[in-house]
Amino acid sequence: MSEMNASSTNCESSPSSYLRVFRFLPVTKLSLVDNKCIHRFNSCTRQKLKEVLAWGVFLDGLSRCFASNGEHSEGFESDQGKISYYAGLMENVDRSEKLTLNGAHFLGVFCGAVLLLRIARYLPLLLNVYSLLLCLAFYLSYELIYKRRRFPPGPMPWLVAGNMPDFLFCSSIDDLFQSWKKRYGGVFTVWIGPIPLVMVSDLLSIKKYFVQHAELFSNRWRNHVTDTFMGGVNGVVQIDGPKWREQRRFALHVLRDFGVGRALMEGKIMDEVNAFAAYLRLNQRRVAMNSPVAVCVGNVINNMLFGMRFPQGSAEMHHLHSLLDQQSRLVINPIMGLYIAAPWTTDVPLLNGMWNELMAIRSELYDFLQKQIDDHRSILACGEAIEDDFTFTYMREMEKRRQTGADMGYFDDWQMKMLLLDLFFAGMETTVTTLKWGFLLATIHPDVQRKVQEELDNQCMGSSVTLADRPRLPYTQAVINEIQRFANILPINLLRTVAEDVSIDGFHFRQGTLVIPQISILMNDEHFFPDPKQFRPERFLDQSGKLRRIDEFLPFSVGKRQCLGESLARAELFLIFSNLLKQFEFRAPPGEQLSTRRLLGLTVSPPKYECLVETRKRDENHNIV
Repeated sequence: MSEMNASSTNCESSPSSYLRVFRFLPVTKLSLVDNKCIHRFNSCTRQKLKEVLAWGVFLDGLSRCFASNGEHSEGFESDQGKISYYAGLMENVDRSEKLTLNGAHFLGVFCGAVLLLRIARYLPLLLNVYSLLLCLAFYLSYELIYKRRRFPPGPMPWLVAGNMPDFLFCSSIDDLFQSWKKRYGGVFTVWIGPIPLVMVSDLLSIKKYFVQHAELFSNRWRNHVTDTFMGGVNGVVQIDGPKWREQRRFALHVLRDFGVGRALMEGKIMDEVNAFAAYLRLNQRRVAMNSPVAVCVGNVINNMLFGMRFPQGSAEMHHLHSLLDQQSRLVINPIMGLYIAAPWTTDVPLLNGMWNELMAIRSELYDFLQKQIDDHRSILACGEAIEDDFTFTYMREMEKRRQTGADMGYFDDWQMKMLLLDLFFAGMETTVTTLKWGFLLATIHPDVQRKVQEELDNQCMGSSVTLADRPRLPYTQAVINEIQRFANILPINLLRTVAEDVSIDGFHFRQGTLVIPQISILMNDEHFFPDPKQFRPERFLDQSGKLRRIDEFLPFSVGKRQCLGESLARAELFLIFSNLLKQFEFRAPPGEQLSTRRLLGLTVSPPKYECLVETRKRDENHNIV
């Protein structure tokens, strides 16, 4: 205290000491030169409050001083002149008014000062919160508005998840699609996570996109799951460009040579129909239909690809069909989206369970195919007589190109293996699934089954139904069409991508955008198929009972990606279904109600079911008795 008092005394001892304390700096500020002489506030607990109050009074008085219209006095440029000038201004101020400030005015100054101090204290935090909110606003604007602006309209996506929650929590994916079509039109966008998927679901747009502009909308979507499963860009289903054109052209040529859609292939199908019928006679009464249907159809494709077949009841064929079913379920699971978006998650132990299952299925299918290829190579090496099949034909094509020095193109051993895998899966899964639905629906609707049998009995006098009988069987064909429409086995068509930037109907599609012809929506549209959830074959017949064409009925898709084996599938569906209904009665077990619940996968399957199967008794002229 003594030192402080001494210091104060020294400062007060001469008037000129104040001139040393304050130096007037008009450009910047008044700065303290010797702050030891200035003790504005004590250090008591109320220091902050006093300081705010004092600053409020000081600032108010200072503002009044500078509001004066006084002129600078002479000698203003010197420090003494400046002090004298401001002292004079202060003398002119009404001191009573200054010392008794208006209450509201003083309270405003005081509260403003307190608020400024408070804000200054939390300014860094407020800036961080503001920045966060600004970033969030930009992100939401981008996700919900900006990135959707050039796509067709569609349901509002969830952040990150897109419209996946809509798929996961809906009771019926078919009803969900129909509601979107009614609300947004025939062309709309859904978001699979962060990926936009444009669904084209009206006939005119489907033809415009995938027929008139087929070159732009025929590429396939490449991703980590399909590339890994197929060992790269191989096969024929998931490839595009020159490789796809070459391999598809070769496959179509071979299928035509094998008589697909003609008498040669019809005979091979009938061999399997007869084996199926023999199995049903041997195992009459209660029969689980899934396995014998799979063996029947599987043997048709096995014979064509590998020149071999399995006996009915084969455990190996049943296991192969089970693998294809599991694969169909796995690849449509939402977690596959995670594997596509973040491939590294396939190595994370808690996340890669389904990935490991998929790879185990791939390994078993690879082993089956490799065994068939090795057996064919052994036969060729021994020079044994061979019966043509797809594998031998492909091997000979490669050998011919090597010997002649011709360009090998995209022919190699791995491509052959993956092409066989594609043909095996496509030839098995879709036709087997449709026939499972066919026998289930015939069992649930005995009146429809009876009408088919009456038509077959009246029009086909022989023991078997042939492709030549098809024009005389309009009701049977209508039933098969309605089975395909009702089953609607492709919930989401195989994905296509845009080959290059293009604008159609006011929408701009960038290269790589996912666009698909969503035929499942079209075949459930009540405008073209009234009461679409009702199984009614008569919708495919005109008033005279003849089969009528409905343009919206597109079970094999359209455009350049139309089903490669359409003619084979049509022949199988007709011959297997009609011949078995001609020979057998299919009834539901007593007290059981068969379900038409839809099990989603790459294809939509019915639940497993059993039928009571009885042979229809005939006389020596093949008439029902």
